[in-house]
Amino acid sequence: MSDKVIYPLFYSDLFTKQNIGTEKQRKVLLDKIHYLKKNNIDSVGGSNEGCFRSTYEYGEELDWLRETIRDFIVDISKFYIEHDKTYKDKISQEEQKVDMSFWTNVNEPGSINVLHSHKGESFACTYNLQTAGTGNLVFTNPANILNDCNQKSPYIRNVKVEPQDGDLLVWPAWVPHEVEINKSDKQRINIASNIKLIGV
Repeated sequence: MSDKVIYPLFYSDLFTKQNIGTEKQRKVLLDKIHYLKKNNIDSVGGSNEGCFRSTYEYGEELDWLRETIRDFIVDISKFYIEHDKTYKDKISQEEQKVDMSFWTNVNEPGSINVLHSHKGESFACTYNLQTAGTGNLVFTNPANILNDCNQKSPYIRNVKVEPQDGDLLVWPAWVPHEVEINKSDKQRINIASNIKLIGV
């Protein structure tokens, strides 16, 4: 039908990279995280019950991950520049600076991360060090948080992903997400990041 016109409305994606980091690099980070938790270093209160959260600023031991995330964000940004005119108008590859802040999560067995979003950021990111089998990461359409949309309407479903050890996940920060209960007998450990794209 030549008279058919489609206008994109609202759309988001989850971008993943697998097997990020060597065994040695992951072990260095896990050892540091266990040290942070044991000594309660830079702990943040008010987190989810059963979750240790630290805002410790990693040094050179995280440089390789910062570089990996920065390159990944540039690629993701190129994708959205091609697919979203508003995004393209607001930021271009030549102007953007990738600004990252990090925190560490250690979720004990039986704990969850409740539904939330990071709307003040450009993208949200998790680097999963020890997450396989510890609960799905669940994304919810913000229009259906109350689960009150008609089930025969497009894109109202929840999307569940089980992050594997070494997975790097990035998604638009406005997307609500949560982590299901950790039914395993091991800790769920990841390093999360908020990412802003800043014009320079």
